[in-house]
Amino acid sequence: MVAVGAQPPSGGRQPSGSPGFRAKSFSDLFSSSSQHRMHVEATLSTHRGEPAISFARDAIEAIAQPFQFALVGKFSRTRPAMTDIRKFFLSLDLKGSYSIGLLDGRHVLIKLHNEADFMHIWTRNIWYIHGSAMRVFKWTTSFHVDKESSLAPVWFSLPKLPVHLFDKQCLFQIVSCLGHPLFIDAATAALSRPSVARICVEIDLLKELPSHIWIQLGEGHGFWQLLNPETVPRYCCHCFHQGHSQSECHVKNPELRPVRGEKKPDEGKGLPSHDGVLQVVLDQGATTPATVGAILVGNEDLVG
Repeated sequence: MVAVGAQPPSGGRQPSGSPGFRAKSFSDLFSSSSQHRMHVEATLSTHRGEPAISFARDAIEAIAQPFQFALVGKFSRTRPAMTDIRKFFLSLDLKGSYSIGLLDGRHVLIKLHNEADFMHIWTRNIWYIHGSAMRVFKWTTSFHVDKESSLAPVWFSLPKLPVHLFDKQCLFQIVSCLGHPLFIDAATAALSRPSVARICVEIDLLKELPSHIWIQLGEGHGFWQLLNPETVPRYCCHCFHQGHSQSECHVKNPELRPVRGEKKPDEGKGLPSHDGVLQVVLDQGATTPATVGAILVGNEDLVG
């Protein structure tokens, strides 16, 4: 089942050319005119005695273009009904059209059509839909429902950076050694907090991150600049999940699994987390996540 939607303009009637809700067939949702025009060739062969087919990298990149703003939502525990998920996305006031499709019992494909909506949903990390936590991952051509993506948006702080380097273009080039720069926060853009610059960067959790970079200013002056990550999720290369390392993996180390009924050493202390994602606890009698719709973890004022 698939839904396509966007907020209709006030007044009820959709204007011509509006990106709002309109019915589409399943094949329409995941196709484009460019895909129909493109001729894709593949090479047939064998692999370990079985039939095999190989697509060229440029062909894969071309047919994946319509999914450049696609995300995958994962429900680690219970998943709400698709009708509830669709109603929730209608409440987000997204700028463009979108489609939502069920990948399996725990994963939904969120196919967006502009960068603003993509950043809005991805960088909030976790959403609550009728009390169920949905973590969000960036879709890539190597995505599989059994493997969580190793890509994650991470905030970096650059303390004591000279104020004339707070320019967005300068900042993006400075942090390009970490990954793909996404945006800066509002305080950095306005220079209202000149003590530190903050930039959100898409990083690969499988790659080692540099802790500093040498910045040369002309011929006579240069300095080492610290690149401080604020929170970097751990990634397990054994079970391919974010939130823990191989040494903490219950799949690789089943003896680490708590005995049923036994409390963990840190249970009841601090804020709870699941797969390394901070969760929000509401006092008894407070508004529930189902009523709120979505609770933002790590809210930021963003400047793309």
